[in-house]
Amino acid sequence: MIIKTVTLPVIKQVIPYRVVENQHALLMPMGDIHFGAEDFPLKKFEATIKWAMDRGCVFIGMGEYLDFTSASQRSVLESLRESTRGQIDRGVRKLVEELYGILKHTEGKWLGMLEGDHYWEFTDDHTSADQYLCKLLKCDFLGTSAWIRVHPTKAPKDHVEADTVIYAHHGVGGSRKLGGHLNRVEDLVSWIDFDIGLMGHSHAKIFGPLDFQVLTPDGIHTHRTKIIARTGGWLKGYISHNPLLLTIPAIQSRGTYVEKGAYAPSSLGAPCFGIGFEKISGSRFYKPAIHGSL
Repeated sequence: MIIKTVTLPVIKQVIPYRVVENQHALLMPMGDIHFGAEDFPLKKFEATIKWAMDRGCVFIGMGEYLDFTSASQRSVLESLRESTRGQIDRGVRKLVEELYGILKHTEGKWLGMLEGDHYWEFTDDHTSADQYLCKLLKCDFLGTSAWIRVHPTKAPKDHVEADTVIYAHHGVGGSRKLGGHLNRVEDLVSWIDFDIGLMGHSHAKIFGPLDFQVLTPDGIHTHRTKIIARTGGWLKGYISHNPLLLTIPAIQSRGTYVEKGAYAPSSLGAPCFGIGFEKISGSRFYKPAIHGSL
């Protein structure tokens, strides 16, 4: 697990968007992009990034930035000879650079990037395509999971309880029903402390608040809201077209794995969370203030 503490600068917004008291950050988890997939929703992706940048968001990468490669694909490709893998390496680097071209103006805005199930390790130095993207965007590679303490610049001195703690994992499991996607994230509450718990992987875009009863050190009863979330995705489940000529390969008329499994399509995009802090009424202590938006 990667541990990180970050003090965020005062938020700068072209378009004001404030949703919590003493807001010091807007956080957009961005993962399951699957760049390079058929019919990638480029315009919607670019519009979402612009929306976030205009409002001063910071990002955390949730894994699976490229559609290439899944675990099953890697098991086949890893058996190829080294020179062939080197050719693949060059293609993957080019694909990463194309994605970077879209994200270039987000440099300095990433808390870091997790690794997902779709990754590629380069033959020459065994670094990964995800690490290459991190290098281009000048951010930390967060590996499998990360525990991040976000400290507000203008927080009261010596009041660490005003910090917001984030736990982020690429994700496991899923559900055919929307609410079921949160079950695996809610399981985390039983064994790790956080204010915002994030998982991707299932492509669902949903979050929910959990309110915990808290007794402050000076004896005041309050509640502390935790947020659990699945962080969305950008892989289209259904791609439609008119019947093709019978001379065209059959594979071009077949659906994605989502269509083949009769799964519900995901709502493309990413959630956004306002992060601030507030003083607890009747107490000298503080707590995070968090609000989510889809």
